Amino acid sequence: MSKILRLFLYPFLCLCPFVASTQSVHISESISIRNDYGYELIGRLRDRILLFRDKFDDFEVQAFDNQMRHSWTRGLDDLDRRGVQILSVVGGKNDFSIIHKVRRRGRAALRIHKYDPGANLIDSMLVKDYGERPFAPPSLEIASSDDKNCFVVFNTSERNKLEITCFRLDKMQVLWDKTVAIDEEFYEDGFKGLALSNAGELFIVNEKNNRRSKLGAHEFTILRVSDAPDIFTRAPLGEYLTRDVRFIYDNLNLRLVAAGLYAEKNRDRSNGVFYFAITPGDLSSRVLQYESFDDKFISVLRQKDVSDDTKGVEDAEVKQLVLRQDGGVIMVAERQREIQRGAAAGRGFWREGMRMVMDFYYDDVFIVAMHPNGRTHWKTVLHKKQYSQDDSGTFSSFYLARTADRLHVLFNDEIKYENTCSEYVIAPTGDFDRNSIINTIGQNLRLRFRDALQISSRECVVPSEFRNRLRLVLLRFQ
Repeated sequence: MSKILRLFLYPFLCLCPFVASTQSVHISESISIRNDYGYELIGRLRDRILLFRDKFDDFEVQAFDNQMRHSWTRGLDDLDRRGVQILSVVGGKNDFSIIHKVRRRGRAALRIHKYDPGANLIDSMLVKDYGERPFAPPSLEIASSDDKNCFVVFNTSERNKLEITCFRLDKMQVLWDKTVAIDEEFYEDGFKGLALSNAGELFIVNEKNNRRSKLGAHEFTILRVSDAPDIFTRAPLGEYLTRDVRFIYDNLNLRLVAAGLYAEKNRDRSNGVFYFAITPGDLSSRVLQYESFDDKFISVLRQKDVSDDTKGVEDAEVKQLVLRQDGGVIMVAERQREIQRGAAAGRGFWREGMRMVMDFYYDDVFIVAMHPNGRTHWKTVLHKKQYSQDDSGTFSSFYLARTADRLHVLFNDEIKYENTCSEYVIAPTGDFDRNSIINTIGQNLRLRFRDALQISSRECVVPSEFRNRLRLVLLRFQ
């Protein structure tokens, strides 16, 4: 789903370089965002890195050179200043697009504006007019394909149906527009995920009977929606409970792929990983493989001997899947939990009379590489400990950057105003090194790694928010 980064949180940028063992780092001058609604990194177009800013009653694009010095600022006067909701800002090779909802006089419409690298309007399109709906105004969510060229927009305002519109950005063309009936089981049994192919095929996945008493009927139900007739597939899941799962469409091998965590007795703890792949509509193509965590892996992850411990892994969630060209997948998971303190008997510690104290823990990352048959190729544990309070985990977690032959896991060592930022560099065999990237002492930096954007095979931009001021950090991998 698209994100306009909500602020915790104008620009005259200067060069501020650092050199670490594996990266060069350039940092922009700070930008005041005290009164902004949000921002989004667009990426690099030609020789400039672009930033979109939503300033409530105004929209603008700011450009930076390769040393993160400010180049220019352009207002987007073609966008209405009222009644506009930005759904996504998408950077392409030679242009960028703003997908947005416009509401006027009780009517809502979905529109796209396309701009050249200088932020000049070159095309616009009305995608869909939702008309007047006073009792159920459109509530829109968006998802994209792997190549960021095909998009679907969902209207979720009515519980018993989904209005879905699919379009391509390169051709500025609506591929299909459908309304899909949704029964109560869709919400009660668990919506598990969706995936969109580069050709505009949408896969909506639900899970049924994920409980021990009904494991004999445990299954994924997969609905394929496209410009052709819809296809519904039921795929049995076997003898284990699923705890968490993510789906992705493999455009090279033309199949839906999933990887996740399973539990043997209850869903509080994960006891292993599973792999699932299928060509929707062809149940005979299904691949399903479960593999348990061995004692050595759990001992390394939990940092203690667990040879007589069958508790598995607590608080783990699948964060990302990376497809391999051979049809396998790399699953990236993280241990995280949230604790609301002082909530016993319905009472708690209150701050400013408004809210309770929330603690956020984002700890170790573990990565499991799987062959196309689901067998584990390798797995590794990347240790980190992150704790924060009342910040929704904004500066916690990690960003996964990909180069031609490595994965880079970027993160803050600690969640505080002055700390060090590090990376794990993972080789194709699962071996890794840990490097320090930046020491933020005296730099007025707090990096939001989870909201970073990779802009080339060896570059990514990370936003930093410190006391209502934004700085952009450009990392170059050597």
